Amino acid sequence: MNDASGPVGEADLERLAARLAMLAAENGEADNAGRAVGALARRIGLTGGDLKRIFLAGAAGAPGGAEHGRLEGEVSTLRHSLALLDADAQRFAWERDVLRAENGRLQASLARLQARVRAWGLAGMGVALVVLFAGATAWIGQSRPAAAPGMAQDAAGLRRAAIVRPGGALLFRAPERAGVPLVSLPGGQLVQVRRLVWKDLFQWAEVEAPGGWIGYVLTTEIDLS
Repeated sequence: MNDASGPVGEADLERLAARLAMLAAENGEADNAGRAVGALARRIGLTGGDLKRIFLAGAAGAPGGAEHGRLEGEVSTLRHSLALLDADAQRFAWERDVLRAENGRLQASLARLQARVRAWGLAGMGVALVVLFAGATAWIGQSRPAAAPGMAQDAAGLRRAAIVRPGGALLFRAPERAGVPLVSLPGGQLVQVRRLVWKDLFQWAEVEAPGGWIGYVLTTEIDLS
């Protein structure tokens, strides 16, 4: 081997090997050895890549080379495990986002269901109140008029005079306000009461009015006293 100063002999290579050994030695003079290795490498014509290959080849052949290989294998295994864990983390993150979206949809559905239940509950309560009121009205209507037949039979004994109150009264054909009244009775008008009946929580009086009119007026529109 030759360099710019002449041929490179075995002595030069031995010195380079010694300097490299000093770099690797535990108690070697690393600074001096490094400068010496650099000078020898330039003289011999070695590049940085050549020195790296020399070190790696020496490490592989050294007693600790097997340990180095084992450590490299463990590093490779750890890198592979890290890649798997990263893939699992990405999958878990995707599943978390899917679950969050599903949870949002379920909460929205639950809110709509609760609103419907409240609406149906209010509607059911209203229907129950209507049915209860209708039942109470029917019960009262059935219970109160029970005395009406007796009144009709004793009409002669019940017949008495009554005076229409100042506000006047409307005379209807039946004890209800549906339909057109037969006649409007002025306040102070004298009428003959034939009987009293209850209809839809209201008390009516069957009366005979002047002019031959017979019908029903509310007892609140006449003075029975």
